[in-house]
Amino acid sequence: MIALFCFLISLNAFSEEKLLDKIIAVINTRVVSLSELERIKETLPARQEIAPFIYNVNNNSSESILSSVINSQIIRDKISAQGYVISDDHVESRIKQTEEKLGLNRASLLAFLKTKSITYEEYFEIIRESMEYNIFATRIIAPLITITDQELKNEFYKRNTDNKALSFTYDLIDFSIQDSNSTKEKLDFFLTALKDYQISGRLPQEFSNVEINDLEKIKGDAVSIEISKVLEQSLEGNFSKPAIFGGKVHVFFVKSKNLVESQTFLNEKDRIQDEIFTSKSISLTKNWFDREYANYYIKRFL
Repeated sequence: MIALFCFLISLNAFSEEKLLDKIIAVINTRVVSLSELERIKETLPARQEIAPFIYNVNNNSSESILSSVINSQIIRDKISAQGYVISDDHVESRIKQTEEKLGLNRASLLAFLKTKSITYEEYFEIIRESMEYNIFATRIIAPLITITDQELKNEFYKRNTDNKALSFTYDLIDFSIQDSNSTKEKLDFFLTALKDYQISGRLPQEFSNVEINDLEKIKGDAVSIEISKVLEQSLEGNFSKPAIFGGKVHVFFVKSKNLVESQTFLNEKDRIQDEIFTSKSISLTKNWFDREYANYYIKRFL
């Protein structure tokens, strides 16, 4: 009887303990509790400072924070399946490296964490998540990203359209027709027909007499101001807008567009590449998670 009484007390205490918390999500076998979510919300500024890519949420809503928890779990599972497991020793080694880099000892680190209202144990796990994310970004996302020289050049040109000090050399294909009655509609149709010609190799009958000339190493300052302006606004690998001169309508396909003084481009190239990489990485990462969610049992109770 005494044993039964003790069992009932224990069962009642267990039930009361369970009532103190609440399950708000299940990710396969991982359970996320309300207290865990609330603690993340309380320490979100510190987490964003330590691991900004993981806790990159626009607001501190429970839904946004829960999504970051789900994503971290998926990352851990994915890299673990590829043989990458971040052990406690790995995390401790990384923390020691950080301490040495910042000239901190463990006591000063703990004091710093206290000012951020975060415990060492929480910091330890955030560092683990950060290391896992770095592996995810370099081993899974980065190989999906390609950035061509043409993309870098085009972005550079967009940012420097008003820079009068820049001069270019061009390799062009000049498509021209007689200018008999060049309305805006006809000019637009001519440009569209040339874009289709790139794919099909055929032109409409009314443009069958088009003249095609290869122009190489054309200097931008060696042509008229009107043509130079059209070419400066054109991107490498694209058609220019129609230009009318010499009694003809001309559309130029820009095979290459190079700076005469390339040092300006070289000075900005790495920064532009990093920015394009970051932009593509954000987009690809979102799409990757959207697809990966389908492979998980995810249940939210918010």
